[in-house]
Amino acid sequence: MKPETKKRWSQAACASLAWLCCFCSAALQAAAQTIATQHGGVTFDSAPEAPVVLAPPPVRATGDLVMATLPVAREPIRFYLTFGTVGRYGPYTLSHNARIGPPHATYLLGLVDQGRRFTLTAPHATNTVYGPFATTDGTSVRLGQAEMTFVRIAPVLTVALTHPDRINQLPLIGIAPDSPALERELYMLRAKYASLANRVDAETADVHFHGMPRVTRRRSGTIVSPTISPSQRDKQNATRGAELSAVRFLETLMQQHFRIRSQAMSGALRWQFAMPPGNYIFCAMQKVKDPQATGVAGLSTAIWWTPFAFDGEYPLALTLTAENAIIWRDVFVLERE
Repeated sequence: MKPETKKRWSQAACASLAWLCCFCSAALQAAAQTIATQHGGVTFDSAPEAPVVLAPPPVRATGDLVMATLPVAREPIRFYLTFGTVGRYGPYTLSHNARIGPPHATYLLGLVDQGRRFTLTAPHATNTVYGPFATTDGTSVRLGQAEMTFVRIAPVLTVALTHPDRINQLPLIGIAPDSPALERELYMLRAKYASLANRVDAETADVHFHGMPRVTRRRSGTIVSPTISPSQRDKQNATRGAELSAVRFLETLMQQHFRIRSQAMSGALRWQFAMPPGNYIFCAMQKVKDPQATGVAGLSTAIWWTPFAFDGEYPLALTLTAENAIIWRDVFVLERE
Protein backbone atom coordinates (compact mmCIF):
# COMPACT_ATOMS: atom_id res chain seq x y z
CA MET A 1 0.00 0.00 0.00
CA LYS A 2 1.21 3.40 -0.88
CA PRO A 3 2.24 5.75 1.95
CA GLU A 4 -0.30 8.33 0.85
CA THR A 5 -3.13 5.75 1.11
CA LYS A 6 -2.04 4.69 4.62
CA LYS A 7 -2.00 8.32 5.71
CA ARG A 8 -5.53 8.93 4.39
CA TRP A 9 -6.83 5.78 6.21
CA SER A 10 -5.17 6.85 9.44
CA GLN A 11 -6.70 10.33 9.27
CA ALA A 12 -10.14 8.87 8.56
CA ALA A 13 -9.83 6.46 11.51
CA CYS A 14 -8.84 9.26 13.88
CA ALA A 15 -11.76 11.39 12.73
CA SER A 16 -14.18 8.53 13.25
CA LEU A 17 -12.78 7.82 16.69
CA ALA A 18 -13.04 11.48 17.68
CA TRP A 19 -16.64 11.60 16.47
CA LEU A 20 -17.47 8.46 18.44
CA CYS A 21 -15.89 9.87 21.63
CA CYS A 22 -17.81 13.12 21.26
CA PHE A 23 -21.04 11.23 20.70
CA CYS A 24 -20.53 8.98 23.72
CA SER A 25 -19.49 11.92 25.89
CA ALA A 26 -22.58 13.88 24.96
CA ALA A 27 -24.78 10.88 25.61
CA LEU A 28 -23.24 10.32 29.03
CA GLN A 29 -23.44 13.98 30.01
CA ALA A 30 -27.05 14.26 28.97
CA ALA A 31 -28.04 12.35 32.14
CA ALA A 32 -26.44 10.20 34.80
CA GLN A 33 -23.45 8.37 33.39
CA THR A 34 -23.62 4.58 33.62
CA ILE A 35 -20.83 2.13 32.89
CA ALA A 36 -21.92 -1.52 32.80
CA THR A 37 -19.59 -4.26 33.99
CA GLN A 38 -19.89 -8.01 34.25
CA HIS A 39 -20.87 -7.99 37.94
CA GLY A 40 -22.55 -4.64 38.38
CA GLY A 41 -22.35 -1.02 37.37
CA VAL A 42 -20.98 2.40 38.19
CA THR A 43 -23.26 5.43 37.86
CA PHE A 44 -21.86 8.97 37.74
CA ASP A 45 -24.07 11.90 38.68
CA SER A 46 -22.89 14.74 36.47
CA ALA A 47 -25.20 17.47 37.77
CA PRO A 48 -23.08 20.50 38.70
CA GLU A 49 -24.67 21.08 42.12
CA ALA A 50 -23.24 21.71 45.58
CA PRO A 51 -23.40 18.98 48.24
CA VAL A 52 -26.80 18.69 49.92
CA VAL A 53 -27.03 18.34 53.71
CA LEU A 54 -29.95 15.99 54.40
CA ALA A 55 -30.87 17.59 57.72
CA PRO A 56 -34.47 18.03 58.93
CA PRO A 57 -36.11 21.42 58.43
CA PRO A 58 -34.67 24.03 60.81
CA VAL A 59 -36.50 24.99 63.99
CA ARG A 60 -37.72 28.52 64.64
CA ALA A 61 -37.57 30.60 67.82
CA THR A 62 -40.73 32.58 67.09
CA GLY A 63 -44.15 33.05 68.63
CA ASP A 64 -45.21 32.81 72.24
CA LEU A 65 -42.92 31.27 74.81
CA VAL A 66 -44.05 27.65 75.27
CA MET A 67 -42.04 25.67 77.82
CA ALA A 68 -41.89 22.18 79.28
CA THR A 69 -44.07 21.42 82.30
CA LEU A 70 -44.06 18.91 85.14
CA PRO A 71 -46.94 17.74 87.37
CA VAL A 72 -46.66 19.70 90.61
CA ALA A 73 -48.92 18.09 93.22
CA ARG A 74 -50.84 20.14 95.77
CA GLU A 75 -50.76 18.48 99.18
CA PRO A 76 -53.06 18.93 102.20
CA ILE A 77 -52.33 21.62 104.76
CA ARG A 78 -50.27 20.36 107.71
CA PHE A 79 -50.66 21.56 111.29
CA TYR A 80 -49.85 21.05 114.97
CA LEU A 81 -52.09 21.09 118.01
CA THR A 82 -50.10 22.82 120.74
CA PHE A 83 -50.82 22.96 124.45
CA GLY A 84 -49.15 24.90 127.22
CA THR A 85 -45.88 26.54 126.31
CA VAL A 86 -43.89 23.63 124.85
CA GLY A 87 -46.24 20.72 124.28
CA ARG A 88 -47.66 19.82 120.89
CA TYR A 89 -49.25 17.00 118.93
CA GLY A 90 -48.56 16.38 115.26
CA PRO A 91 -47.82 17.13 112.60
CA TYR A 92 -51.14 16.18 111.02
CA THR A 93 -52.68 16.68 107.61
CA LEU A 94 -55.83 18.77 107.33
CA SER A 95 -57.68 16.11 105.35
CA HIS A 96 -61.00 14.37 105.75
CA ASN A 97 -60.90 11.29 108.03
CA ALA A 98 -57.38 12.04 109.22
CA ARG A 99 -56.59 10.63 112.65
CA ILE A 100 -55.60 13.22 115.22
CA GLY A 101 -54.07 12.72 118.67
CA PRO A 102 -52.05 10.07 120.48
CA PRO A 103 -52.62 6.38 119.66
CA HIS A 104 -54.63 5.70 122.83
CA ALA A 105 -56.99 8.66 122.21
CA THR A 106 -57.29 9.22 118.47
CA TYR A 107 -59.88 11.64 117.12
CA LEU A 108 -61.31 11.53 113.61
CA LEU A 109 -61.07 14.81 111.68
CA GLY A 110 -63.92 15.89 109.45
CA LEU A 111 -63.82 18.82 107.00
CA VAL A 112 -66.85 21.06 106.70
CA ASP A 113 -67.70 24.29 104.88
CA GLN A 114 -65.54 23.31 101.90
CA GLY A 115 -62.49 22.85 104.07
CA ARG A 116 -62.70 26.18 105.88
CA ARG A 117 -63.58 24.48 109.20
CA PHE A 118 -63.14 21.05 110.77
CA THR A 119 -64.63 18.85 113.48
CA LEU A 120 -63.11 16.20 115.76
CA THR A 121 -65.07 13.06 116.65
CA ALA A 122 -64.30 11.25 119.91
CA PRO A 123 -62.69 7.81 119.46
CA HIS A 124 -65.16 5.75 121.46
CA ALA A 125 -68.21 8.01 121.29
CA THR A 126 -69.15 8.69 117.69
CA ASN A 127 -72.02 10.89 118.80
CA THR A 128 -69.60 13.25 120.56
CA VAL A 129 -68.38 15.77 118.00
CA TYR A 130 -66.21 18.74 118.90
CA GLY A 131 -66.20 21.84 116.77
CA PRO A 132 -66.42 23.01 114.12
CA PHE A 133 -63.15 24.92 114.39
CA ALA A 134 -61.74 27.40 111.90
CA THR A 135 -58.68 26.34 109.94
CA THR A 136 -56.99 29.69 110.45
CA ASP A 137 -53.69 29.82 112.27
CA GLY A 138 -54.05 30.35 116.04
CA THR A 139 -57.58 28.97 116.38
CA SER A 140 -58.44 27.66 119.85
CA VAL A 141 -59.44 23.95 119.88
CA ARG A 142 -61.23 22.72 123.01
CA LEU A 143 -61.73 18.99 123.60
CA GLY A 144 -63.66 18.67 126.86
CA GLN A 145 -61.42 20.21 129.50
CA ALA A 146 -58.35 20.24 127.26
CA GLU A 147 -57.65 23.39 125.30
CA MET A 148 -55.15 23.46 122.43
CA THR A 149 -54.15 25.82 119.64
CA PHE A 150 -54.33 25.08 115.93
CA VAL A 151 -50.94 26.03 114.40
CA ARG A 152 -50.39 25.77 110.67
CA ILE A 153 -47.06 24.57 109.35
CA ALA A 154 -45.63 26.97 106.80
CA PRO A 155 -46.20 25.51 103.32
CA VAL A 156 -43.17 24.61 101.22
CA LEU A 157 -42.34 22.99 97.93
CA THR A 158 -40.84 19.54 98.55
CA VAL A 159 -38.64 18.14 95.75
CA ALA A 160 -37.58 14.48 95.63
CA LEU A 161 -35.05 12.99 93.18
CA THR A 162 -35.27 9.29 92.24
CA HIS A 163 -33.19 8.95 89.04
CA PRO A 164 -31.49 5.50 88.97
CA ASP A 165 -28.64 6.61 86.67
CA ARG A 166 -27.60 9.70 88.62
CA ILE A 167 -23.93 9.97 89.53
CA ASN A 168 -22.69 10.66 93.05
CA GLN A 169 -23.00 14.40 92.67
CA LEU A 170 -25.71 16.69 94.00
CA PRO A 171 -27.94 18.30 91.38
CA LEU A 172 -28.18 22.01 90.70
CA ILE A 173 -31.67 23.14 91.73
CA GLY A 174 -33.11 26.63 91.72
CA ILE A 175 -36.38 28.56 91.53
CA ALA A 176 -36.87 31.91 89.83
CA PRO A 177 -39.76 34.33 90.44
CA ASP A 178 -41.55 35.13 87.22
CA SER A 179 -40.74 38.66 86.02
CA PRO A 180 -40.43 40.67 82.78
CA ALA A 181 -36.63 40.54 83.08
CA LEU A 182 -36.68 36.74 83.34
CA GLU A 183 -39.07 36.51 80.40
CA ARG A 184 -36.69 38.50 78.21
CA GLU A 185 -33.84 36.20 79.20
CA LEU A 186 -35.95 33.16 78.38
CA TYR A 187 -36.68 34.46 74.89
CA MET A 188 -32.95 34.93 74.39
CA LEU A 189 -32.22 31.44 75.71
CA ARG A 190 -34.82 29.97 73.35
CA ALA A 191 -33.10 31.66 70.38
CA LYS A 192 -29.74 30.20 71.47
CA TYR A 193 -31.24 26.75 71.84
CA ALA A 194 -32.84 26.95 68.39
CA SER A 195 -29.47 27.84 66.88
CA LEU A 196 -27.79 24.96 68.71
CA ALA A 197 -30.49 22.52 67.59
CA ASN A 198 -30.11 23.53 63.94
CA ARG A 199 -26.32 23.28 64.19
CA VAL A 200 -26.31 19.79 65.68
CA ASP A 201 -28.94 18.63 63.15
CA ALA A 202 -26.67 19.79 60.31
CA GLU A 203 -23.51 18.29 61.81
CA THR A 204 -25.10 14.88 62.34
CA ALA A 205 -27.01 14.69 59.05
CA ASP A 206 -26.07 12.74 55.92
CA VAL A 207 -24.50 14.68 53.03
CA HIS A 208 -25.19 13.92 49.36
CA PHE A 209 -22.35 14.74 46.95
CA HIS A 210 -23.23 15.32 43.29
CA GLY A 211 -20.83 14.04 40.65
CA MET A 212 -19.66 11.14 42.80
CA PRO A 213 -20.01 7.51 41.62
CA ARG A 214 -22.73 5.18 42.84
CA VAL A 215 -21.37 1.64 42.71
CA THR A 216 -23.73 -1.33 42.64
CA ARG A 217 -22.79 -4.95 43.20
CA ARG A 218 -25.45 -7.21 41.81
CA ARG A 219 -24.32 -10.43 43.47
CA SER A 220 -24.30 -9.05 47.01
CA GLY A 221 -26.89 -6.38 46.41
CA THR A 222 -24.76 -3.72 48.11
CA ILE A 223 -24.66 -0.09 47.00
CA VAL A 224 -21.81 2.34 47.56
CA SER A 225 -23.69 5.63 47.50
CA PRO A 226 -22.48 9.22 47.09
CA THR A 227 -24.51 9.95 50.25
CA ILE A 228 -22.05 10.11 53.16
CA SER A 229 -23.03 9.57 56.80
CA PRO A 230 -21.01 10.95 59.72
CA SER A 231 -19.43 8.35 61.97
CA GLN A 232 -21.04 7.49 65.27
CA ARG A 233 -18.17 9.17 67.07
CA ASP A 234 -18.61 12.38 65.07
CA LYS A 235 -22.32 12.36 65.91
CA GLN A 236 -21.58 11.89 69.61
CA ASN A 237 -19.03 14.69 69.56
CA ALA A 238 -21.47 17.08 67.86
CA THR A 239 -24.27 16.18 70.27
CA ARG A 240 -21.96 16.42 73.28
CA GLY A 241 -20.60 19.81 72.20
CA ALA A 242 -24.10 21.22 71.76
CA GLU A 243 -25.16 19.89 75.17
CA LEU A 244 -22.16 21.48 76.90
CA SER A 245 -23.00 24.84 75.34
CA ALA A 246 -26.67 24.52 76.27
CA VAL A 247 -25.84 23.62 79.88
CA ARG A 248 -23.47 26.59 80.18
CA PHE A 249 -26.21 28.92 78.92
CA LEU A 250 -28.64 27.48 81.46
CA GLU A 251 -26.15 27.65 84.34
CA THR A 252 -25.55 31.33 83.59
CA LEU A 253 -29.30 31.98 83.63
CA MET A 254 -29.67 30.13 86.94
CA GLN A 255 -26.92 32.20 88.53
CA GLN A 256 -28.69 35.39 87.49
CA HIS A 257 -32.34 34.59 88.21
CA PHE A 258 -32.83 31.18 89.93
CA ARG A 259 -31.71 32.40 93.34
CA ILE A 260 -34.27 30.64 95.54
CA ARG A 261 -32.40 27.60 96.81
CA SER A 262 -33.30 24.83 99.23
CA GLN A 263 -33.65 25.91 102.87
CA ALA A 264 -33.75 22.38 104.30
CA MET A 265 -33.38 18.71 103.42
CA SER A 266 -35.91 16.20 104.79
CA GLY A 267 -34.02 13.19 103.44
CA ALA A 268 -31.02 12.10 101.39
CA LEU A 269 -32.49 13.41 98.15
CA ARG A 270 -35.42 15.54 99.37
CA TRP A 271 -35.27 19.33 99.43
CA GLN A 272 -37.69 21.94 100.77
CA PHE A 273 -38.16 25.41 99.31
CA ALA A 274 -39.99 28.24 101.09
CA MET A 275 -41.18 31.27 99.14
CA PRO A 276 -43.89 33.93 99.17
CA PRO A 277 -47.03 33.48 97.05
CA GLY A 278 -46.48 34.07 93.35
CA ASN A 279 -45.63 32.54 89.98
CA TYR A 280 -42.29 30.77 89.58
CA ILE A 281 -40.14 28.66 87.28
CA PHE A 282 -38.37 25.57 88.62
CA CYS A 283 -35.17 24.17 87.12
CA ALA A 284 -32.95 21.24 88.13
CA MET A 285 -29.94 19.68 86.39
CA GLN A 286 -28.32 16.36 87.26
CA LYS A 287 -25.43 14.52 85.63
CA VAL A 288 -26.53 10.97 84.74
CA LYS A 289 -24.91 7.98 83.08
CA ASP A 290 -25.70 7.61 79.39
CA PRO A 291 -25.69 3.88 78.49
CA GLN A 292 -25.61 4.66 74.76
CA ALA A 293 -22.42 6.74 74.96
CA THR A 294 -18.82 5.86 75.76
CA GLY A 295 -15.71 7.63 77.00
CA VAL A 296 -16.02 11.28 77.94
CA ALA A 297 -19.44 11.36 76.34
CA GLY A 298 -20.64 8.69 78.78
CA LEU A 299 -22.42 11.32 80.90
CA SER A 300 -25.34 13.47 79.95
CA THR A 301 -27.33 16.17 81.73
CA ALA A 302 -30.89 15.43 82.79
CA ILE A 303 -33.05 18.54 83.11
CA TRP A 304 -36.32 19.14 84.93
CA TRP A 305 -38.17 22.35 84.10
CA THR A 306 -41.62 23.66 84.89
CA PRO A 307 -43.53 26.85 85.65
CA PHE A 308 -45.75 26.67 88.74
CA ALA A 309 -47.91 28.84 90.97
CA PHE A 310 -47.56 28.95 94.75
CA ASP A 311 -50.53 30.31 96.73
CA GLY A 312 -48.77 30.37 100.11
CA GLU A 313 -51.46 28.18 101.68
CA TYR A 314 -51.07 24.66 100.34
CA PRO A 315 -47.74 22.80 100.26
CA LEU A 316 -46.54 21.47 96.91
CA ALA A 317 -44.63 18.33 95.95
CA LEU A 318 -42.52 17.58 92.89
CA THR A 319 -40.82 14.25 92.09
CA LEU A 320 -37.91 14.17 89.65
CA THR A 321 -37.58 10.82 87.88
CA ALA A 322 -35.92 9.34 84.81
CA GLU A 323 -39.31 9.25 83.09
CA ASN A 324 -40.07 12.97 83.42
CA ALA A 325 -36.50 14.17 82.79
CA ILE A 326 -35.81 16.03 79.54
CA ILE A 327 -32.76 17.24 77.62
CA TRP A 328 -31.93 20.82 76.69
CA ARG A 329 -33.76 20.56 73.35
CA ASP A 330 -37.06 19.96 75.18
CA VAL A 331 -36.99 22.98 77.52
CA PHE A 332 -38.80 25.06 74.88
CA VAL A 333 -41.28 23.92 72.25
CA LEU A 334 -39.52 24.70 68.96
CA GLU A 335 -41.51 24.43 65.74
CA ARG A 336 -39.89 23.42 62.47
CA GLU A 337 -40.20 25.52 59.34
